[in-house]
Amino acid sequence: MAALYRAHINIMSLIMKQQKFDANIDKVLNLMINSIYTNRDIFLRELISNASDACDKLRYLQIENPALASGLELGIKVLIDKTAGTLIISDSGIGMNEAEMVANLGTIASSGTQKFLESVSGQNSQMMNLIGQFGVGFYSAFIVASNVRVVSRSGSDDKTYVWESDGVSGYKVGEADKQRDYVGTDVILTIKPEDSEYLDKYRIKHIITSYSDHISFPIELCDDENTTEIVNSRSALWVRPKSEISDEAYKEFYHHISHMPDDFWHKIHYQAEGNVNYSSLLYIPSMKPFDLFHPDRKMSIKLYIKRVFITEDSALLPQYMRFIRGIVDSEDLPLNISRETIQNNAVLNKIRKSLVKKILSELKARTKADKPEYLKFWKSFGEVMKEGLCEGALEEKEELLDVCRFYTSQSEDDMVSFEEYIERMVEGQSQIFFLTGEDLSKLRTHPRLEGFKKRGVEVLLLCDHVDDFWVNAVSQFKNTELKNISHHDIDLNAIKNLEEAKQEQEKENEADIIDFVKQTLGDAVKEVKSSGKLVDTAACLAFSAGNMSIRMEKILVEQKQLKGYSSKILEVNLDHPILHKISALVEQDSASEKAQDLVWLIFDQACILDGDNIKDPNAFCKRLNKLASGF
Repeated sequence: MAALYRAHINIMSLIMKQQKFDANIDKVLNLMINSIYTNRDIFLRELISNASDACDKLRYLQIENPALASGLELGIKVLIDKTAGTLIISDSGIGMNEAEMVANLGTIASSGTQKFLESVSGQNSQMMNLIGQFGVGFYSAFIVASNVRVVSRSGSDDKTYVWESDGVSGYKVGEADKQRDYVGTDVILTIKPEDSEYLDKYRIKHIITSYSDHISFPIELCDDENTTEIVNSRSALWVRPKSEISDEAYKEFYHHISHMPDDFWHKIHYQAEGNVNYSSLLYIPSMKPFDLFHPDRKMSIKLYIKRVFITEDSALLPQYMRFIRGIVDSEDLPLNISRETIQNNAVLNKIRKSLVKKILSELKARTKADKPEYLKFWKSFGEVMKEGLCEGALEEKEELLDVCRFYTSQSEDDMVSFEEYIERMVEGQSQIFFLTGEDLSKLRTHPRLEGFKKRGVEVLLLCDHVDDFWVNAVSQFKNTELKNISHHDIDLNAIKNLEEAKQEQEKENEADIIDFVKQTLGDAVKEVKSSGKLVDTAACLAFSAGNMSIRMEKILVEQKQLKGYSSKILEVNLDHPILHKISALVEQDSASEKAQDLVWLIFDQACILDGDNIKDPNAFCKRLNKLASGF
């Protein structure tokens, strides 16, 4: 049998078509081979993991189409040939045809490779091991191999194809000169002379038992003397008692299913019994993948039924948990279930609800057990988690709100929960105040916060892109209303009045100034109101309750979902020196041109502060120049 496998070394292509790598693969390979992977043993773990996935896929297809059986037991063989200087990883899995070879082996991370290259440029090798997030495990073979040949025969094609590359000058692919005897794939590595340790039987055995012992298919190791032995225990980790599993075993299984180089942040090993019976082993990563927000990103929870792999895209978790990796193994589903009917299966819907509830419960426990560690998680994945709040009918919304964390006007690097915010509310405060924007540092100094800071009223600062969407779907937290401080109808004096009651004459004068500002601006504003929010700033924009926020409107205009901007409410600080100046000028001349110029200046300033467009930049510059020259 060993000789049969070694025969594949001599399979060549009839016509090798030279092709270039896609998406800057040559640059990525150069980085990876020379400076990225600090643990060189990783290559074998990655290749065995790929072989295991191929066997999983074929086993599933054989349920519906037994004719796909190759006649061999599904499994993996690792063959050492010191004379030829080769290491072969061979499987009897699903195999690949020529098109699949080009698609799977000619392209790395079809989304974002250039972004990756830019992100690691100039960083040290320890930082650059982030390449694991791009799913390029196969290419780790070039760490120890000067040449890689892949020989494969697909269950859907009776021809055998060869792919070959030195990792530098692109790759060759074509039909083989003789057929592989069975469905599956051989990855043949020509080991570099300086890496000859990977041709040692005991070295290879140690790597396999360390990293791949949990693989459910037999891994057979064959040496130069054709001595063979099964070197893995073949025990499905997720169905074993937690007390029998070491931390190292959990860690290596995470690497196996995630293809990421980091250590997991948290694991959830859980067996459910009752209405539905299933085992699950889920991992929350410690680092954020580069393609986390890419629209083509899919879920990575593998569904097994009675230890048989079914699919990896089964919607077992909602999209806002797409960063989680793991396995779910059901005892209640039939093995012949089709992938088309999985989405609407009642049992899977129950499993989904149970998993989501368990994950949120675990996250809540971590918030109490170790707040600093939890904030590390939230800073990586909080923006994704908040996407779930955008779903109006989300069943677990209250539980999700419980684990959310936010920066505030009174915090620096710390973040608070809704519960903590409510505990710190001042006397007379009945609402949770928040402000949205694009940049946290700019939000901290936003003029709208002035009145709140002066009264000691805390404001949540929301600067993630998703924040403008979920605040429209979430109106309260446990009967406490959420209120955007950009709304015009906030009376801070009702919470804490810092001034004595004004004389009636002063109120009449204020009304006259507001009328003058409104007449001057005309249709440029919807309304002009006196503001209690501002202290050191003359004016700011606001919007009516029920209308979309300024930032939300800007997003929709940029996406061409709105034709243009609406008129805003202008809130003015009547205690500001500029408003006093306007008042004095109007008393002297009710049609004062200088007063009108000042009104337009404070309006344009308010637009700038909120990122809104200045309607006439040329007129703004002329007024500013007149002001600078003393009118």
